[in-house]
Amino acid sequence: MESKKKLIVGLFVGGTLLLFAIGLFLIGSSTQLFTKSFQVHADFARVTGIQIGAKVRVAGMDAGAVTAIDVPPKPDAKFRVRFRIVEKLHPLVREDSVATIQTDGLLGNKFLEVGTGSEGSARAKDGSSIQAREPFDWGDLMDQLSETVNSVNTVIAGVQDQALTALARIGDTARSADHLIRTATPEIKGILASSNRIAANMGEISAGIHEGRGTIGALFNDEALARGVRHAVADTQKTAQNLRETSDSARKIVAKIDDSNIVPEVQKTVATLQQIAQQLKSAVDKFESTSAEDGVVDNLQKTLVDTREAMSDLSDNTEALKHNFFFRGFFKGRGFYDLGSMSAPEYKAGKFGKGFQRHGIWLESADLFTTDAKGVEALTASAKKRLDEAMTEILQFPRNGPLMVEGYAGGGSASEQHLEARSRAARVQTYIVYRFHLRPAYVGIVAMGAMPREDGGNGSFLEGVRLVSYFKN
Repeated sequence: MESKKKLIVGLFVGGTLLLFAIGLFLIGSSTQLFTKSFQVHADFARVTGIQIGAKVRVAGMDAGAVTAIDVPPKPDAKFRVRFRIVEKLHPLVREDSVATIQTDGLLGNKFLEVGTGSEGSARAKDGSSIQAREPFDWGDLMDQLSETVNSVNTVIAGVQDQALTALARIGDTARSADHLIRTATPEIKGILASSNRIAANMGEISAGIHEGRGTIGALFNDEALARGVRHAVADTQKTAQNLRETSDSARKIVAKIDDSNIVPEVQKTVATLQQIAQQLKSAVDKFESTSAEDGVVDNLQKTLVDTREAMSDLSDNTEALKHNFFFRGFFKGRGFYDLGSMSAPEYKAGKFGKGFQRHGIWLESADLFTTDAKGVEALTASAKKRLDEAMTEILQFPRNGPLMVEGYAGGGSASEQHLEARSRAARVQTYIVYRFHLRPAYVGIVAMGAMPREDGGNGSFLEGVRLVSYFKN
């Protein structure tokens, strides 16, 4: 009986050792632990989730594993990732090979990809360093897309304003021309009537002269008067001769001016000014014709539509990831999924901001906005200074929660109140995000619409915005 127990224990221990050996062999085979290899390293500014034991691939083929990650001694230094590669792939790894951190699929594990070097480069020696390319970051792509969309919006807004201004000027010119024609029509008719009367009078005068009536008629028919006229003509000829002599003197003066090269210089200056004016006119005409013929505005609008469509698709994907089992804990922990999709009833329900402290600052619309001739509100210079002071106060609190911009408007219908309140909040949001470099995802707006004033004075409503900071100590 005792020997049977020993046999069972021996079999159990032997089986356990066999399973351990098989497991060790399988693990060593998968990581190529028992294969001859050589060591190299690469330096990265960010390791992006790479860990010790992560796979190393050469040209897509499993080649080894990461053996160590050295933490840099100072902030401006880089991480040193050490890894080994099986010897059979040594001919592919050259001194100009590049190591990059890649991901298996969209959410897979991180691994190290080593590219093959060029034929003219020497093999990488054991313990040597190879080049590293920094990993791709989705956050950088989102920042670039955001900057691109903002730039396109700015360009289209500028082009739209110029087009509206040009159309308004054309309309004013057409109305002025129509008014001028209507005003000048009676005057033109009067001038034509006066011309007819003058022509008739000239005909009568000509007939009277021919018949000898009046002084001029007598001049043509009286011989003595004619002789007096001839004497006067002779005196006039003498005067003309004196004038010719004076003209000769003037020509001599002009010739001296010509000899002094004053006139050519003046003419050259005038010609240069004319050329500059012509070039300016040509440049303006070319820009206007190019904008009209090549469809600059249409191309910009199409680009904006395509960009918005791509951003919408990406937003759907990221929104699905937010509610995924692996990620929703983060968004529930911070208290919200997306500030941009929050409605006023959800905001007022009290569930939002639970567990946070709040600090609010009220700003009257009369102190912030000015209205142009078309009824559009815009921030004034004094308003921006007032917002700077308010944000300086808010930034004294911890920035670990959202910042909400509440918009209030009490004039017009319910839809007009909602749109005006949202427009006011959006203008303030845009200014403070770019002025103070805030994270757009943590700055939201909500249209509160018409809200009675707390003092209840004259049944008036709140007009303006309120900045509300949520934070935890």
